[in-house]
Amino acid sequence: MSPDQRFRVNTPKVVHETIDGEVIIIHLDTGCYYSLDGTGAAVWDRLDHGASLGEISEWLGQTYPDSVPQALSAVAQLAAELQSEDLIAASDAAPAARNGKPEPAVTLPPAFVVPVLHKHTDMQDLLLLDPIHEVDETGWPSVKKDPAP
Repeated sequence: MSPDQRFRVNTPKVVHETIDGEVIIIHLDTGCYYSLDGTGAAVWDRLDHGASLGEISEWLGQTYPDSVPQALSAVAQLAAELQSEDLIAASDAAPAARNGKPEPAVTLPPAFVVPVLHKHTDMQDLLLLDPIHEVDETGWPSVKKDPAP
């Protein structure tokens, strides 16, 4: 992957929320959910705001000067894993403005820790049963109309 590569969250089939420094990601088509914390949550936030892989690696290198080569490799590896799980997609868009939003409430560890994407499949069946899958583009609570016979 190129350091200039940018990504976007693969919406509408992927939704995410950061809660207490942990990112929870749900892939609505597969029913799998994922979590990232610490360094991984911070990388996700920067990917979501359009930072390139090189910009993220540079930021991590400034935060952890003794871990620059490891940070470069870890960011590329995490992005590849997120892309293989269909959670992010390549983007040509310029970085999104934060519009006054503060940095995410993510507590970074004192030493560099390689980000780990945790995949959970234990609620897959329940997530796929959720009625959100039965809506049209207008969203919930508008239920999809059955095609006329």
